[in-house]
Parts: sequence; C-alpha cells; structure tokens
Amino acid sequence: MNITISTDIFAAVSLFRAIDDVRYYLNGLYLETGGNGARLVACDGHQLAVAKIEGEYSSSSIILPGSLVAAIKLKSKSPLHVMLEFADGHQQFKKNGCADGVFVPREITLNFGETTTSAKELDGKFPDYRRVVPSVVDSTTAQFDPRLVNRIDRACSILSYKFFSGIAYNGESSALSVIDESFVVVTMPFKTVPQTISPAWVQETLCEQVPVRLAA
Repeated sequence: MNITISTDIFAAVSLFRAIDDVRYYLNGLYLETGGNGARLVACDGHQLAVAKIEGEYSSSSIILPGSLVAAIKLKSKSPLHVMLEFADGHQQFKKNGCADGVFVPREITLNFGETTTSAKELDGKFPDYRRVVPSVVDSTTAQFDPRLVNRIDRACSILSYKFFSGIAYNGESSALSVIDESFVVVTMPFKTVPQTISPAWVQETLCEQVPVRLAA
C-alpha cells in the first residue's frame, strides 16, 4: 500500500491527537483506505478530526504511532506531501496458544521530502469515527474548552482558511465543525453552570467621593 497525503491535511489532523495518553493508540493517527478513498483520523477523547483523501485504494486500516506522526514538522518550505508505505490489509494476529493470538505489527515507512523514517503499527481499537460524527445537530447551546476551540482555528489556518469555521452546537452531545467538505471536527462540550449575575464588588467604588470646593 502506497498513499500520498497533503502535508497540510496531515498536519491539521495531527493537531487533534492525544499527547502522552495512557491509551497509546490515541497518540497516533488512524488511516483507513478503500475503493472510495481514504480517511485520516485523530482523537484525544475530547475532540475528533477526520479528513477525506481522494483516490482508489485497496481495503486497509492501520494506526500510525505518535513517533511517526511527530516526524512531520510543518515549516514555511515543507514538502507538499507525506508518503506512507505499508502492507495491505488490517491488523493481524498469529495464534500461539492464546485465545486472541499475538499481534503481528506491520512496518510503516514515511517519506517526507529528504526524510525517511519507519515504525511499527500500533495495536488497539481506535474510536469509530462514523459513530462519533453527528449527521445533524440540534443547535442547543453548550460550553466548550477554549483550548479545543483554538485547535479548530489553528486547523483552519493550516488549511488556508482565513476565518474560523464555527461550531454547530448540539447540547450535551458532540458538536460539529465543518472546515470544508473534506475536513470535519467534532468537539465534546463540558458541563458547567455559568454565573448569571456579576459580583456586587464590580459596581463598588474604591474610595469615597470627595466634595469639590469651588474657589471664592
């Protein structure tokens, strides 16, 4: 399997992966390919991003480790594409007496300009992005961590969109941000009860008013 991915798409999706999460597979990216193209997915448990990649490929799925993802450094003169090579298919397990067998990882080679690096695929069950991304939203307002909102804005910038794409509210369920027809982000809200009345001290003066005396 050989697949070429835009550097901007790869970098934008990578914003939404976890960093040093005990669920090690969330530190990487999930790549799924088939006859209708490919999907590159990142998730950290609070946000999920999925990008559509055009093309026609054999049926495969693989989790790219975080160490491989981190090899891509976005700079002003970065190569335009990331190229990945790995064996077709899905996770493989070799029987050796265990009920589930032993995981047999495939080698992944990444080419980025003059940089070539390789790593083994990760074992794990990546979140099912099809179940996470809502088909429609109900527009019920919600509260969001501004750090998560900032990541959406950064993705817009990487993908050359001048303006923030916005968040389609969905109450306590995952909200939707469609940066374009090929890049979607979902964000989980957090539960909080904002204060509706400002504290009284805001309106207080800090010193007594001194009468102004006029000159005779």
